[in-house]
Amino acid sequence: MSNHHKIIALDLRNATVQNFDHWCSTTDFITANATKDFIRYRILEQNEENPMHFIFIINDYFFGTAQKYDFRTIDIPIYVQEEFTEQCIPIQLNEIELYRSVLIDWIFNNNNTKAKTGFELRSFQKYKESFEYMMHPHFTSCVTCVDVVELGFTLRDFFSPFNDKFKVILEEFKMDYAGGGYLNRVKLSRVYLLEKYIMGFGFQMENESIHHFHFNINFEDMLYDYINPFTFDQEIEKTLDEVLDKINAVGLDQLSALERKVLTENK
Repeated sequence: MSNHHKIIALDLRNATVQNFDHWCSTTDFITANATKDFIRYRILEQNEENPMHFIFIINDYFFGTAQKYDFRTIDIPIYVQEEFTEQCIPIQLNEIELYRSVLIDWIFNNNNTKAKTGFELRSFQKYKESFEYMMHPHFTSCVTCVDVVELGFTLRDFFSPFNDKFKVILEEFKMDYAGGGYLNRVKLSRVYLLEKYIMGFGFQMENESIHHFHFNINFEDMLYDYINPFTFDQEIEKTLDEVLDKINAVGLDQLSALERKVLTENK
């Protein structure tokens, strides 16, 4: 199923359909026509008040978008989250005993990346259904989930009172469960990996069966800090022969401004 597990980012600020198509013709990071069509649409139909800045892609799937004025915020649709949290069968620690100490270190330094560990753990991942029955298999097939409840870590181990994302986690448990003492009663139950990143965590109230997923509070910042985005503001040269071939294929009316310029200069 998965061929491109490396996360890429596309910077659309100065993108044109022509430059994007040229990039696609010289790389193999994106092969799905549906993904290409979506990106072309986003290039042409920008929100003028808050245009799209980045698109994040893994394995031909665009899983996150960022608007220009939403500083370091990435929108990842809830339906993507719902599938991988439902479909991933958590790896048990006794299956990966050699990785226990590495995983513990990674949990408490979750703003770091571990490419080798992420790659090796992915080979242990299993899913409830085959990919042909999933709605978003290209993304879900890239996710690794490890059951870590036996490590005994609690929400207190992640205590970050001035972080708004941590406050959201705490407030969710306050709304869903009475009794107080949430920092000690809420257990870390699962760790979700995507490529070389800890993407998120599952938290579970003691004596309850529900796992509450929350993205790693450092995940968005890491995508911004560690990924060098592809840009599309370079000038694409066109030859007269290429322009004439396009005229023969689709007609004069379909020429871009650059192609018309090449035609005019070579009359």
